[in-house]
Amino acid sequence: MKPRLLAGTACLCILLAACSSTVERVSDPRTLGMLGFLQSGTVMRNEVESRMGPPFTTYEDGRIVTYPLKRQGDRLEPAPEGSDLRLVIVYRADGCVERWSLVRQ
Repeated sequence: MKPRLLAGTACLCILLAACSSTVERVSDPRTLGMLGFLQSGTVMRNEVESRMGPPFTTYEDGRIVTYPLKRQGDRLEPAPEGSDLRLVIVYRADGCVERWSLVRQ
């Protein structure tokens, strides 16, 4: 594993752990399907921000971003307050989504 990737992953885990005593990855296919446009390796930052708006928090000079989300019927929407879901996106240097996760706090 590359040192920068390892450091970024460790930083992200620490930050998420500091924000909540319990963080679990969401694995429900129906919920994850609501974020179907997020395809690692093909979707660019500008497309994410056009759909989701600006990120709520950023780390590592914007390489890692988070969005608090709330379920609204059959979709997930940004919701800074009252949300227990957090979308975490890691971008490559070219602005393409490297990977993403949806976690529950």
